[in-house]
Amino acid sequence: MKENLKPMYILTGTVVHGRGIGKHVGTPTANLEIRNNTIFPESGVYAANVLIDRQRYYGITHVGMRPTLDNDNTISIETHILDFDRDIYRCTITVNLYKKLREVKKFNELSLLLEQIRSDRLSVQEFWGLKQINHTLCIDLKSHCVMIDQQEVYLSTNEFEVLYMLYSSPQTTFTKKEIYEKIWNEPTNNHLHAVENTIFQIRKRLKPYCKGQEYIKTVIGYGYKFNSE
Repeated sequence: MKENLKPMYILTGTVVHGRGIGKHVGTPTANLEIRNNTIFPESGVYAANVLIDRQRYYGITHVGMRPTLDNDNTISIETHILDFDRDIYRCTITVNLYKKLREVKKFNELSLLLEQIRSDRLSVQEFWGLKQINHTLCIDLKSHCVMIDQQEVYLSTNEFEVLYMLYSSPQTTFTKKEIYEKIWNEPTNNHLHAVENTIFQIRKRLKPYCKGQEYIKTVIGYGYKFNSE
């Protein structure tokens, strides 16, 4: 059992408010204010477990600066807890760091950071021997390539652009009008059916690779959003 291993670092502290960026992009984090006498870990991203009210959870912990999101030298400790949605603000928790997955690095685009977080999630699931519930979708913007569980999915140009628009802003629900004007680069002129047909084709192409999971969620009466759950 991995739990019997000795952690590299043990961090106990209080969950405080961060900037809320993680929640906005679909990966909420618990920002930890640690006690003064705690040995501070070296910068990096770690596989961790988290003790909250004597219950154990698993997560990904980032220690260090956040070069993709911030321009200052502020050091933060924040943990994305897998499959967890409770409000633990001001709670005292303990985060045990077991394995350093990678160094902290800067990404030129937020979408690339999100892809790395999804990869980190897989690494943590593998480390702890957890069952992977969701299929993993990754988008390479430079090569216009969509991969699900390392299998390439072929999309048309418009299909790729629509999927990427939703994927890169997972907490945003876009109207059909917003999607059409952004991707087709022209006024809608009652051509919203083009968006509906494109969404239908994307779902059809993704379905063989992710049975039972919908990556595009219809928000009735409004539009579409990326389903990152």
